[in-house]
Amino acid sequence: MHVLIFGGTGFVGNKLAAELVANGYDVSVVSRSSARDEKNAVSKIGRIYWDTYSPLPVDDIPKTDVIVNLAGESIGKRRWTGKVKKEILNSRIRVTSAIAEAISKGLLKPNLLINASGASYYGKRGDEKITETGKNGDDFLAHVCRLWEDEAYRAETGMTKVVTLRTGIVVGDNIAIRKMSLPVRFFIGGPTGPGNQWHSWIHIDDLIAVIKFIIEQRTITGPVNAVSPEPVRNRELFRTLGEVLKRPSWFPVPGFVLKIVLGQMAEMLLHGQRVIPEKLLNAGYEFKCPDLKRALEDVL
Repeated sequence: MHVLIFGGTGFVGNKLAAELVANGYDVSVVSRSSARDEKNAVSKIGRIYWDTYSPLPVDDIPKTDVIVNLAGESIGKRRWTGKVKKEILNSRIRVTSAIAEAISKGLLKPNLLINASGASYYGKRGDEKITETGKNGDDFLAHVCRLWEDEAYRAETGMTKVVTLRTGIVVGDNIAIRKMSLPVRFFIGGPTGPGNQWHSWIHIDDLIAVIKFIIEQRTITGPVNAVSPEPVRNRELFRTLGEVLKRPSWFPVPGFVLKIVLGQMAEMLLHGQRVIPEKLLNAGYEFKCPDLKRALEDVL
């Protein structure tokens, strides 16, 4: 089986490609940087260069059974200026639109498209337990996720099924965890804003296993909440970070301070969602690391 990964040289894409190759899959990655591919990618992985602005080089793509689209500008690297917000949205729509168009025209004929999305799709929801039937939110990231998913579902045909992965905070050696743990390491970490907002998360090993599970199941379609079944409140997240790093984590960061420092990006920490992975649990997926403390101990 051949799997084509867009965004295959990023944090998740690299690990997914290596895992699939280790399990006997043929894998190709589409990347904007051939130099980075040569440095980081497993030797058995095919490499296709695409700058995401030119037409998709379909003639360079071998016959593909599954496409996994993880491509998109990082939401946590830079303050959300108007220009950055535009690129966060456009980078996702641009790639997904090219994939959907190629599939709808029969230039690519995968059986399955797995497209990234986020638990932020649901917006600010308080204590409500949210399954895949939950409604779309109205903040910036919710808007991005809805448009991103709408574009992905354009690829749905009689031949191609579409799954959109609504992923929570990915617990791994990545930007999100490094940024959250840094103030705790320096003894100035603690709850942000009210502290009672929910955060949905998933260990990187579970995220990779979930994608592989969906590929092999072939019965799961539509939105999928790719999160641990045990979401946590903000104060619990930072308390657990403190325990794992053996640092105090009582120093609260008021919401107005976050807004001054991060601007609109503060929404990611001040607003949350209590998301439940109902489809995965009903399909029989068993989480490898559903406990936050164990997950953080593993990566920190």
